[in-house]
Amino acid sequence: NMYSLLPLLLAGVGAQKIHQWPATKLQVAGSQLFLECFTEGTSSPNLYWYHQPPGGVLQLLSYSMSQNHVENEMPQRFLGSRPQDGHFQLSSPKLLVTDSGFYFCAWSLTLN
Repeated sequence: NMYSLLPLLLAGVGAQKIHQWPATKLQVAGSQLFLECFTEGTSSPNLYWYHQPPGGVLQLLSYSMSQNHVENEMPQRFLGSRPQDGHFQLSSPKLLVTDSGFYFCAWSLTLN
């Protein structure tokens, strides 16, 4: 069996924080993926899911500018969903060996 190690990163800026669950995950190729991201101390953030394969470049998988607006860059492979304002999820129905690497959530604010 081939395994994918999916280490995840945690980041925080002052009172504004972002958390990922789970922090690390080991999954068999062919299994389903489900990751979650939660923000604290900010409202209506722009949220992003990224993947970085070992030795590779960052790849945007999904982003959301509001709870009702989610864009998926690879909809046939990865789907982002935003059930609440500061809660962003990433899922994949079937992981490939090439999906190994780092997955992380990021946020930004739009300044008016």
